[in-house]
Amino acid sequence: MAATFGRNGISPSYAQFSVPNSVRDDLAYNTHVSCLVRTRQQSGLIFFIGADPSVAESNQTFMTIELSQVGVVSKIKAGDEIQTNVLPGLIADGSQHRISVNRNYSFLQIQLDSTSLVFAVNYSVPVIPDVLYVGGMPSVNSVHRRRRATDSNDANQFSGTMQDVQLNDVRLQSFPLNDTDEDGTPAPSVELPINLLNVDVGEQSDDVCQLLQPCQNNATCHNVFYNKYRLRIHLCCYHV
Repeated sequence: MAATFGRNGISPSYAQFSVPNSVRDDLAYNTHVSCLVRTRQQSGLIFFIGADPSVAESNQTFMTIELSQVGVVSKIKAGDEIQTNVLPGLIADGSQHRISVNRNYSFLQIQLDSTSLVFAVNYSVPVIPDVLYVGGMPSVNSVHRRRRATDSNDANQFSGTMQDVQLNDVRLQSFPLNDTDEDGTPAPSVELPINLLNVDVGEQSDDVCQLLQPCQNNATCHNVFYNKYRLRIHLCCYHV
């Protein structure tokens, strides 16, 4: 089930999850995140896992997945410095793309659709998996220092849809699924958010008519579904 983040320019927008106990120990050195993303925005925070904001800055550890103008970016702090690795690629085209980031001790693989790169990363200390955010982070004083460290601010708020988010084979679902899949088999267990802010179920477009008000001379504007995610924005103005 898809979820829409940052609709109509609302910021912040995010889903906060408890770190699943079944994979908590593995996350210190092994973190595999995958999801389907559809957006027309060039930058935004996709995923964050790391130490609690109360931890001293010198001991902070985290891993992020972000979108930028050049492609998919992963930032890791598991030592003294923040390591930044980039897989170039076009994402903000309104089409659906699969993003996968796999950290395994000293190796990091970033994949965008069928393209991937492998990087060497430092693992002198484990990543402490205290907090987990998808699609953004809260803009409050308690996480101000970390938001500065990860360059994740309101200007980089993700806006678009995310689907099939998985962390080490655990599904992170923004909204409850049905008890059974379409074929009648029991639906897999999922992790639901402990805090959800400004996230809509399904793929929903901005109300472009309300935001832009493009019509004049008593014309009427009608939004076309997916206008935010198609290659063009359709604004249909009809005179009455």
